[in-house]
Amino acid sequence: MTGEQRPAIERGASQSPAWTWAAAAALLLFVAGRCLQPMDETDLFYNLRLGEIVLGTHHVPRTNLLSFTNPDFPDPNLAWVFQIVLALAYRAGGIAGTVLLKTAFVMATFALLFRVALRRGANPAVAALALALAAWAAEPRFVERPHLVTFLGLATLLLALERAEAGRPWLLLASLPLGLVWANGNSCFFLAPALLSLHAMGCVADRRGADGRRAALVAAALLPLTLATPAGTGVLRYVANHFRMPVLRPLQEYRVAEWPTDGPFLILALVVAAMAVAATARRPPARALRQVLPLLALGALGARRIRFVAEFALLAGPFVAAGASTGLGRLARLPVAPRRAGAVAALAALVALTVAPRFGAARAGRKLVDLGVEPGLIPTAAIAWVNAAGLRDRLYNDLEVGSYLAWEGWPRHRVFQDPRINGYPDAWHALLRRDDLTRETWDGFLGRYGVQAALISFPDVNPRAALFDPDRWALVLRTGEALVFVRRDPAHAALIARDELPLTFRFARDTGVEPVPLDEGPASSPLPACEWQRRLGELFVERNEPSRADVAFRRALEATGCLDETRRAARSGAASVALELGDAARATALLAGLETAGAQTNRGYAELELGHPGEALAAFERARALAAAPSQRGGEAMPEAAFGTALALAALHRHDEAKATLTTFLARWPDHFAAPRARALLRRLPP
Repeated sequence: MTGEQRPAIERGASQSPAWTWAAAAALLLFVAGRCLQPMDETDLFYNLRLGEIVLGTHHVPRTNLLSFTNPDFPDPNLAWVFQIVLALAYRAGGIAGTVLLKTAFVMATFALLFRVALRRGANPAVAALALALAAWAAEPRFVERPHLVTFLGLATLLLALERAEAGRPWLLLASLPLGLVWANGNSCFFLAPALLSLHAMGCVADRRGADGRRAALVAAALLPLTLATPAGTGVLRYVANHFRMPVLRPLQEYRVAEWPTDGPFLILALVVAAMAVAATARRPPARALRQVLPLLALGALGARRIRFVAEFALLAGPFVAAGASTGLGRLARLPVAPRRAGAVAALAALVALTVAPRFGAARAGRKLVDLGVEPGLIPTAAIAWVNAAGLRDRLYNDLEVGSYLAWEGWPRHRVFQDPRINGYPDAWHALLRRDDLTRETWDGFLGRYGVQAALISFPDVNPRAALFDPDRWALVLRTGEALVFVRRDPAHAALIARDELPLTFRFARDTGVEPVPLDEGPASSPLPACEWQRRLGELFVERNEPSRADVAFRRALEATGCLDETRRAARSGAASVALELGDAARATALLAGLETAGAQTNRGYAELELGHPGEALAAFERARALAAAPSQRGGEAMPEAAFGTALALAALHRHDEAKATLTTFLARWPDHFAAPRARALLRRLPP
């Protein structure tokens, strides 16, 4: 639908400038709400680093200088202009500055698309709703990456085509110099000549020969600009990788669209199909093949590679807006008041969908607008640990984490790999895409690059966790966000002795990653048998396997050559397990003479189990004294010791003292796991 085919619904009060501005404001508020979210895109970091490099050197790198594994491999950078802008935004406002930059790009894009929809005859309120639907479908791609340039480029191109059809082709002609910026801002510039060519083909069917010839000429002029980048002909391999990526390296953004994960895209595609059928069935049929052909191409591309879903949504928004406005043309016969009420309700819904979640977050104690880094995006604590341990040189890292490491560590440290897929050879990806590697193959691969340590992210699902042979590698850190392994060599002996964990992993496609405790230490481990078994016992306690923990602690105590500190820790751990297993007598015997707050607390509970409240009270009071001492690290035992004191006092029929102790306990630790039991005991005690 073009500007000269305006539907009847357009006429009336809802078409006044005030309504148009109100619709635009509601739409842009909705879009801003989708963008002003915590930053959750790891690719931001390597783009920031490259932008800083270009600003600092006035040169666009031609090779993969961020990596120590492939430093001389060609790295076609087709986004250096955007990277400069991104780095400047970060300098001005940090991470929040990059989120605001993204928001500005997306809002400018939808402002132009709103103008396109109006030029095609859409009612402003309908246009706002249709473009909100498009924003919903495109939202997963509202991230701080170079394709924001393509968003703005496509919207500008659509507006240029509309203006050219109205006899004002200057914006379309301006796409030639603007195309040079686009080509150096994002690799998806190839969409410009491709979509213009499809538009030109559609113009033939729509009997708009002059418009088609003009679009074809501009497409032909833009095509050489794809090579007008520092990458030169390297752009051809880069673009080709958009389509061979699942074979090269399976990545989330290159998968096939599926329900319900990509529900918004599929819903929008169905709406577009319905609008296209309705336009064909109309008498006389609407001649809009020049709009439909680019939509079909991008829809098919988005269905095969969800990376292009957003670009389809951007073209679909104005098309749906115009088609829906035409379909609702019969509402023009209604009085002004109902039509105005419908427009108000539609715009109010967009505002409510934006504002309500924000105020809900504020009421829950969260920020009204949070422009920081999404929690859990980066294993920052594990990276800080690696830095403190001096393990950054020759460190294996997974793909996404490499982006952050390149930003945070370069030029002091380079990365094993990062998400710039085109900066690494095909053979590299052929090996790293596999999940069936043997430990020998993996160790040889890492050895080729002199890797001395490894940072494994997403440890619960990452098959790499299972590839480190405990005879060659020691696990020295395990958290919910990462694992750290170090190679067993003399340089790491002290670190391994301090932090090695008695654990390895196995992986199966149907069950994922599974931790496997090591009952015996590898021969190459510097840990003596007693310390290995003690750590194994602690691991079983963590896994809530008290029987296996008991076996490990017994072995630790039976081993010879233990340091006194190790033996005391093993006795304390064994006593905790014995108490859990109901063997209070063994727990008491093991804890005798151990002067720590935790040991005395456990001894108090063991004495209670044995029916010795007096001895229990003495142990709890000793535990509280030790916990309060500045030289002791027993603060975590304080609430358990306080509650135990109350139990001992109640058992001794010292009810007033027990009540006072329970009252103090509940005032200081109202959310402690023992608080419900404390309240129940307080109610049962006699007045």
